[in-house]
Amino acid sequence: MKTMIIGGLMLALASGAAGAQSAPTPQDFVTKAALANLFEIDSSKAALEKSSTDGVKQFAQQMIADHGKAGEELERAASKLAGLAVPDKLDADHNASLSALSDKAGVEFDQAYIVAQTKAHEDAVALFSAYAASGTQPDLKEFAAKTLPVLKMHQDHVRRLAAAAPPPPAAKPETSGANTPARGSDSVVEAQARGRLAGPV
Repeated sequence: MKTMIIGGLMLALASGAAGAQSAPTPQDFVTKAALANLFEIDSSKAALEKSSTDGVKQFAQQMIADHGKAGEELERAASKLAGLAVPDKLDADHNASLSALSDKAGVEFDQAYIVAQTKAHEDAVALFSAYAASGTQPDLKEFAAKTLPVLKMHQDHVRRLAAAAPPPPAAKPETSGANTPARGSDSVVEAQARGRLAGPV
């Protein structure tokens, strides 16, 4: 489990570094931020049902509360600029990610959820950092700056979850053939048994 999670962390870090570019337009920022919030909430609701770990469930509950609040604040900030549309449902890509996650359960779900949350928060920190630094719409820029510390806190939290994740169960040794006599052994044993039953001639 740790190997897959570490791989996901490395991919997320690379994505976050690539995302440290110029600020998006106000509409792009609103769209990406809203979709991220919706995915965080919906995937975390799934975690409350499917996770096998108390720590993951506690993290998921925090995601639902914090991102629900962030979504409301985003809508208020966006409403101050005419013409901005705030998505209220997931797009195709996020739906596909949520569907793939929801197909899992238990330890397998926890592993996939931690990887998904790691990447989501790396992307979100890059997005909000860029807009907080050089966004063009004051209300959205203030929202980004206010929300960024919370996202970084989530980022640290999910990294701790990944570090604390138990290793995958050891693979069971191959047992096929372990109790199977070699070719010809049955006939040898059978012949020896016949000899003992027949006794001396």
